[in-house]
Amino acid sequence: MNMPFNRKSINLITHGDQKQFRHLMECTSDELFMFAMSFLRKREVAEEIVSDVFVKTWENRTELEKIKNLKAYLFVSVKNACLSQLRKDKKDKIVSINGMEDFWFIPVESTENEYISKESIEHINKAIDKLPPKCKLAFTLAKINGMKYREIAEIMNVSEKTVNNHLVYAIKKISEILGVKRSKYSKASRLKQASIF
Repeated sequence: MNMPFNRKSINLITHGDQKQFRHLMECTSDELFMFAMSFLRKREVAEEIVSDVFVKTWENRTELEKIKNLKAYLFVSVKNACLSQLRKDKKDKIVSINGMEDFWFIPVESTENEYISKESIEHINKAIDKLPPKCKLAFTLAKINGMKYREIAEIMNVSEKTVNNHLVYAIKKISEILGVKRSKYSKASRLKQASIF
């Protein structure tokens, strides 16, 4: 089956192909759930939000052809639904990523046959957890979810340069916390620094 984000797949969904839509859900539901959990930390509410996003996406499927990046669209939809839920929970009209005090990330795990020890993974997770919320969000989307800068920029509603700045800062801070020193002979530009991790 095709990847769910290509134009052909989106066109099939737009025209009511339920099998292709189920494939989209299977490919993205775990990531979207983890993303919702990062905001809400409530399993049932996160599951409900992701489910609602899929229902609304299906109901409005004829509009999907106008969307340039379906993956980013789904993440933005989940983010907006999470922020709405937080507003409702806090009875506060203004809740945004900028005002978030924390962004929880799903810790990276190591399997038994990987080269990185569980202890090292724990140190890395603790270092990531010490990052400021927006920086942690950008880092999580880039390095754990494998998203491109433009997708992250769309989700966070910032420029790609701001995403890069968050990632450069994150890698610098994580390296400092872990005691990793960069070679004085390394002349990577600031734009390339974010890809070293």
